[in-house]
Amino acid sequence: MTNQDLEFIFDQFNGSGTYLEGRKSGAGHIHNTYLLLTAEKAAPDYILQKINDKVFPHVAEMMTNILKVTSHISKKIKKQESSHKQVLEVVRTNSHRNFFTDSRGAHWRMYRKISPGISYDIVPDERVASEAGKAFGQFIVDLGDLQAEEIFPVIPGFHSMEMRFENFNKAMNENPFNRVDEVKEEIDFVKDHIDRMMIIPALEKTGKLPLRVTHNDTKLNNILFDDNDMAVCVIDLDTVMPGLALYDFGDTIRTAASTGEEDEADLDRIQLNIPVFKAFSEGFLNSTLTFLNKYEIEYLTLGSQYMTFIMGLRFLTDYISGDVYYATHYKKQNLRRCRAQFRLMQSMTDSYDECQNIINQLVKNQSPS
Repeated sequence: MTNQDLEFIFDQFNGSGTYLEGRKSGAGHIHNTYLLLTAEKAAPDYILQKINDKVFPHVAEMMTNILKVTSHISKKIKKQESSHKQVLEVVRTNSHRNFFTDSRGAHWRMYRKISPGISYDIVPDERVASEAGKAFGQFIVDLGDLQAEEIFPVIPGFHSMEMRFENFNKAMNENPFNRVDEVKEEIDFVKDHIDRMMIIPALEKTGKLPLRVTHNDTKLNNILFDDNDMAVCVIDLDTVMPGLALYDFGDTIRTAASTGEEDEADLDRIQLNIPVFKAFSEGFLNSTLTFLNKYEIEYLTLGSQYMTFIMGLRFLTDYISGDVYYATHYKKQNLRRCRAQFRLMQSMTDSYDECQNIINQLVKNQSPS
């Protein structure tokens, strides 16, 4: 994209200030993201994104979701006079739409940039982990009076163990690249743990785990922090849809409390980081303890295993299928990703009692006397 192209798109939105320059920004793998700078010091800068409509084909519904959620949270923040929190602000187009479609059919959206907007890919310390827990927990609480039925499911079955297990069995039966014999150990791991993972969908069906409006992609870098490492804003709201609180808790633990990379080759380097688990849990419960029901709290620890297992299952399914979904940068990367997730999940299983004791003690400490 040239500066002229970016300026043309900027001018389609009802922002303030004069376009100065734009440049590629961020390390996201889904959308093309640009930072747009304005000429006036008093004017805000902006984040412009070209929406990947292959991953998110329901662009209008996704943007409607985001507007519902951000306006809902904004009202909550305005009632908190001393709040340092912010919310993403969708900039409307000149025709008052929430995204712009160019002559080639590409869809664009623009947000007002949050400053300083510090993000972390790796947990730098336990304080940041705790802040992340508070932020993601408060996100669920703030949306607690928004009915899940009002939010469009942009990726149906995103965290459905039943659907992912069905896809896995289908891939095994078809075995298009003759890889099944290579992954017998991983297949056995799935068979050994799948029944326990089905506890969560079973509890959902009985209503003990209620559907809520949840984020569904709670990586640490989807929180922006200020200069004092206070969590300011939850971002990347594309996957906001009906889900379980356990998904949001579990996915942060999966991504932030692992001692290894997602595709770590040396499995001995992968284990659950207990201090990070404790710090995140403390922050999360600080926000949610009086909001979540007893079953949601009781199954938080299993939720972290669930999200780790489901990602390992998805990587394994994709490997068997010929690496058709996840982008890979070298041979057998999806298999390595699968093995790393399963090793982390095994560490979580080995540490289950310790983690459950942490949750129980935090609940006891934070409960009103």
